Amino acid sequence: MMGQIASRPLIGGILTMALGLGTGCSHWIELAAPTDTTPSASATVATDARVPLLLETIRVTHNGSSVAPPAILERQVLGAIEATHLFSQHFQSGYMQPAANQTHVTVRLNIDNLIEPHAGQAAWQGLLIGASMFTLAPFISLDYDYGAQMSLEMERWDGQVKRYTATSNGSAHYNLFGANPEVIEQLKGQVTETCLSSLLNQVIQDSSFYLAGSTLSQDRQIRTVSVVVRPSPNRAVPVSRPLANDSLR
Repeated sequence: MMGQIASRPLIGGILTMALGLGTGCSHWIELAAPTDTTPSASATVATDARVPLLLETIRVTHNGSSVAPPAILERQVLGAIEATHLFSQHFQSGYMQPAANQTHVTVRLNIDNLIEPHAGQAAWQGLLIGASMFTLAPFISLDYDYGAQMSLEMERWDGQVKRYTATSNGSAHYNLFGANPEVIEQLKGQVTETCLSSLLNQVIQDSSFYLAGSTLSQDRQIRTVSVVVRPSPNRAVPVSRPLANDSLR
């Protein structure tokens, strides 16, 4: 009986220590160093030379299997394009379309995602329960690797096409108490944003290719707009650090 009473403070101390360790630096995100070292591009274009853009398709695969693109991804892609100010209007397939005879640029985006949750994630799914979950939680490392390869096809009104590619990857690390779906979504959002920024930087370098001839008279002042890749204002920034290499484990 005395042994049972004496063991209770010990168990309580172990649980307290586990909780303290588990709620410390419980998660972080590592992004691979970008392979695209091209400096950020910018341009100044005449507003009347810009044309509308139609986002026709977004095709997504996860580990080689086709999936429907989530609405949040479609908004992120269209929002990133809008933020460049390279195009006068922005349309999306399935909604309002540009007029049939209206000069515009058509966009098609393919996204191949590589997702690799590691074996430690099984612990979060119920293999450890009760007191053992609390005592071992700080020592269980859960990892989630996520990479994306994007290819962007831009078709001009006269049928000419340019293609661009970009890749990014990273990892989310957390212990059992730090496991949170938001960490995974933050990782995906940062990887996606990195790829989109690279793609749009390449597009801006070819900005003159997407401009129509201006019909302004010589005595009229030409209005211009700055074209540049802008980071998303809604980007979630968790505790992050760069990976030492640029490949998924």
